[in-house]
Amino acid sequence: MTFSICVREKGDEETSFGVAVSTDAPAVGALAPCISHDGVISTQSFVNVRLGRRGIALLPDIAVNDALEGLLAQDDHGHLRQVHGLDARGNAFAYSGDGCDGWFGHQVHEEHDLTVAGNMLVGEETLDALVETFLASEGDLVSRLIDALAAGKEAGGDKRGHTSAAVMVKAPQTMAHHDLRVDAHEEPISELRSVYETAKSASDGFSESSKERIFD
Repeated sequence: MTFSICVREKGDEETSFGVAVSTDAPAVGALAPCISHDGVISTQSFVNVRLGRRGIALLPDIAVNDALEGLLAQDDHGHLRQVHGLDARGNAFAYSGDGCDGWFGHQVHEEHDLTVAGNMLVGEETLDALVETFLASEGDLVSRLIDALAAGKEAGGDKRGHTSAAVMVKAPQTMAHHDLRVDAHEEPISELRSVYETAKSASDGFSESSKERIFD
């Protein structure tokens, strides 16, 4: 009951990761997105939060595909899961179990360093819109991820509607507006955009570089 996008953005010295997700259920940001300086994962459908949290914890040592394939192999209900993501080594992975509710599916675009996935959607056009809009958008990573979510919703999105949305970014210089969520709202993606704009304005200059360490 979710659609999401995971991205890897290579910089001159370090790599940033981002994830954005929306669904017709409250508090998707507490369940689906997981991120670190080693990679990014979204776990969804009949969600198993362990796939995201444990998967991220394994990325310093093994590739994202090895981590998630191993965790799925230990999941007695793996056919109900949908999970995708990327790591700092250049690997990408996506999986949709055959027990997910339709329409469901995923796309891996290694040439663009991104993956998308969704279930209980109107159709695959939602995933197409996520990819096309993210690649065409301008601005910082958070803004482009929110643009992608808005396009996915416009293309159909969750066929039941939309209640919550979230965006996370892990960057060389992590900012307060890199971890935002709307847990319950009639227009969660529009509200997420408003929260982002407010938080970015208010947190200008408040970053890891302004103190010894603010964020992990």
